[in-house]
Amino acid sequence: MHGNLEDAEARRAQLRIRKQQGARIEPTRQTFEQYAREWLERQTLRPRTLEIYSWALNQHLIPYFGRRRLDQITAEEIAAFVAQMKRKKLKGWTITSALRPLSIILAQAARKGRIPVDPISQLERGERPRHDDQRPKRILTLDEMHALLAHVDSEHYRCLLELMLTSGLQIGEALGLTVADLDLEHAPIRVEYQLGRDGSRTLLKTEESRRAIDIPPQLMRRLITLVTERGDRFNPRAFVFASRNGTGNERKVARAALDRATKAAKLAAPKPTLHDLRHSHASMLFALDHNLVAIQRRLGHRKPDTTLRVYAHEWRYHEAQRSHIGNQLDQLFNTGKRRQRQATVASAAQTAP
Repeated sequence: MHGNLEDAEARRAQLRIRKQQGARIEPTRQTFEQYAREWLERQTLRPRTLEIYSWALNQHLIPYFGRRRLDQITAEEIAAFVAQMKRKKLKGWTITSALRPLSIILAQAARKGRIPVDPISQLERGERPRHDDQRPKRILTLDEMHALLAHVDSEHYRCLLELMLTSGLQIGEALGLTVADLDLEHAPIRVEYQLGRDGSRTLLKTEESRRAIDIPPQLMRRLITLVTERGDRFNPRAFVFASRNGTGNERKVARAALDRATKAAKLAAPKPTLHDLRHSHASMLFALDHNLVAIQRRLGHRKPDTTLRVYAHEWRYHEAQRSHIGNQLDQLFNTGKRRQRQATVASAAQTAP
């Protein structure tokens, strides 16, 4: 049974308070499915985002909440929904992806006065999905990077994988590069677009993600050679990593090239993913003692907090390496022990016959 008299009275009290505060209240009698489908039709989203939201609604949210009136969905029901998905052994990121459109819909409905309060905002910390079940990052060592690149079966994909290792680009950003984004003289690349899963080239979302990155000059020369040999050197719109028909490479093709090289190089399990190349790049930056803000800007994160959260372990390890506390304690502790030994020897000498 959904809800009870106590829940109804609580929602009525919340509506009364919001009215007194001057909020516009127009309660809806629509079901979640009706409201959600109308909401989705109004969205102007990237194809991939639209695909994820549609998946979340059709596979998870509508089967669970679809017949419920929007204004009767409670925090307890959402907590039960999360608990059910956990029992199905779904990963934290999967649950979060399913909850994202629900959160947007309910927050918007609360703001417009269609419901008295956003029930997701009332979830307690323990009721929210956790992300501690994600796969650990596979950070490649320098020797593994060299072995991997030595076993790539074409210069095309060797350049792609080396670019990802030395720039930290995401796969969509790397595949979205065109000849106009290359600068042979100074060796930076302009990162402003990404190649979508549907083959379209779209502007990156945030100002911080649109950036310029310097790469090794020898790699820049090889990229120029790559497009020159293909006859695209003076075609600014040509993709740097183009398929045979001139479109951008698909992710699955790049993934297959990485898998082949990983197998040929006999890298230890787990095998690295394309995103692990970005993680490995960030790890190199920490090892080279670059500061957090410089790493954040190179990776295109919106805030240093994001970089710190994603690479918390690497940052803590790097800070521990830089710390002098261990040496200072060693000196202090051993100095104390030496003084104690000296005092013991002196005392023994005084009492000797």
